[in-house]
Amino acid sequence: MRGGRAAPTPGPSAGTTIVSASPESRALAALGYPFWPLALLGLLDARRSPYMRRHAWQALGFNFGMYAFWLLLNAIASVPFFGWPAYPMLGLMFPFAFVVSVIFGFRAWHGDEVRIPIVTDWVDRKLGA
Repeated sequence: MRGGRAAPTPGPSAGTTIVSASPESRALAALGYPFWPLALLGLLDARRSPYMRRHAWQALGFNFGMYAFWLLLNAIASVPFFGWPAYPMLGLMFPFAFVVSVIFGFRAWHGDEVRIPIVTDWVDRKLGA
């Protein structure tokens, strides 16, 4: 303390959100990103928490988008000569999607806001947030 003024106390960082969800809901939301059947279980949550529903829809949208992108790459790769550059991307698609889903899961577990470019806008419109 200098000059009679108290030092400011640090607050939460700008990217952190304090979540009032139970640890079970946070765990289910976090595991729904890498394992999409758990996101379906999150939609059947008896407590109907908005946190769980939002993350369950985002996890399902993310996984559906990754599967759709994989199918598109697979279709492009099947075209002779034109699709040859798509083959290396097909091999990297699963590890990339798994790593990103684990990152999203960690952020959901810690209560941070998970923003997936197209999916989050769709979920916000669907849930009316």
